[in-house]
Amino acid sequence: MLSACGGAGRLSADAPAGVDLDGTWKLNRGLSDDPEQLWEKFRLQRAIRNGDIPAPPRQRSDTMPRRGAGSDAAATEDPNSPQSAESQAAANRSHLDPYDMGVFGTIPRGDLVTIKQKPDEMYIADSLADRSFTPGSQSVVSVPEGVADQHSGWKSKEYVIDVKANAGPETVERYHLSADGKQLLAEIQSHGGNMPNMKIKRVYDRVGSAPSVAPNND
Repeated sequence: MLSACGGAGRLSADAPAGVDLDGTWKLNRGLSDDPEQLWEKFRLQRAIRNGDIPAPPRQRSDTMPRRGAGSDAAATEDPNSPQSAESQAAANRSHLDPYDMGVFGTIPRGDLVTIKQKPDEMYIADSLADRSFTPGSQSVVSVPEGVADQHSGWKSKEYVIDVKANAGPETVERYHLSADGKQLLAEIQSHGGNMPNMKIKRVYDRVGSAPSVAPNND
C-alpha cells in the first residue's frame, strides 16, 4: 500500500468509452471543501502539539466569558489580540514548510479549471499551474520534499494521479464526472510523511460556450 505509487493501484493508458473530462469547469464553493480552513486547522493543531503557541482555552456555552468582562480568557479569545491563536496562526500563514505541502500543494486553486483530454495526454490547468500527464506512464518528478514517483492513468471512470514522495507523503488525485455529466468531481487524498491523513473534495460546474449575440446598435 505504501510502496511507490501503490495507493492508486494499477492505472490504464486507455480512457473508458464515453468518458470525456474535456472542458472548462467553475468551482462550486457551496459543495466544495475549503482547503484554506483545513490548512489553518492543521497548522494550529501542529503548533499546539509542538508547544509553539498556547492552546486556546476550552470553551463551554454555559461558562464562556463575555468580551469586555476583563478576564484573561476573554482577551485570549479576541482574534485581534496578538496573544490569540488566530493572530499567531495568521502571522505564520505565509511561511510554508515544504514538508507540509502534500495535499495542499496539488489542490487546484483557481476558480476555473481547464482540462484537455487526448488519447496520449491529460492536461489540467488552473490560474496558478499548468500540468500535463501521459496516461499509463510512470516517471520521477520534483516535489517540495525532493523527488517523487508519479503514476497517472485511468481507473474505471476516474483519471488518477498518484505521487509518492521519497521523503514525504503520498498524494492521490481522482477526477471524474457526476452521473449527469454536468459536474467535475475532484478528490485529493494525502497520507504519510509529515502530513496528517487528509481528504479534500472539490466540485466544479461545467462552463458552456457563451451564446453568440447579434450586435445591437440601438
